[in-house]
Amino acid sequence: MTVGITVDAATIGLDALQTGLQRMAALGEKPRPIWDAIGNYGESSTRLRFKRQQDPDGKRWLPSIRAQASGPGRTLIYKARLLRSITHRASNSGTSWGTNVIYAGIHQFGGTIKAKGGGALRFRIPGGGFATVKAVKMPQRAFLGVNADDAKEINYLVIDAVHVAARNQGAGNVGPA
Repeated sequence: MTVGITVDAATIGLDALQTGLQRMAALGEKPRPIWDAIGNYGESSTRLRFKRQQDPDGKRWLPSIRAQASGPGRTLIYKARLLRSITHRASNSGTSWGTNVIYAGIHQFGGTIKAKGGGALRFRIPGGGFATVKAVKMPQRAFLGVNADDAKEINYLVIDAVHVAARNQGAGNVGPA
């Protein structure tokens, strides 16, 4: 003969636990709100790098010639097109953030710009006049990336989203605990 007991949440008065577990399971099935919060954070962190003039690891960007010539000017912010283009996309399977500006790659990774067809590059230089050269070496000024502080904040976002789901505190409370 077998003797046993069955206990469920309703039997012992833990309906709130059962409901919270159901909400967390639903969040696991459709986690887009968490990914959206992480994407928003990624955008903000990236924009802060432009303000601080530094890469994800905190290394200062080499100032551009234009920024040096204009006194307190900042690199990569003259017209702020690159900065304003930072955006994110979120789905139930992840998030990404970045830019579609064509010249972003040369700043993110650095490299050499050469004239098409073997000709010369000609551009205005600060203080007046023009420069004509065969190539320009661009230093790396990375703005995209996830550092240790970002990883910690992203972890807080996830933990908070789970807490919100478990307690049914409603949307809009996703953020660091």
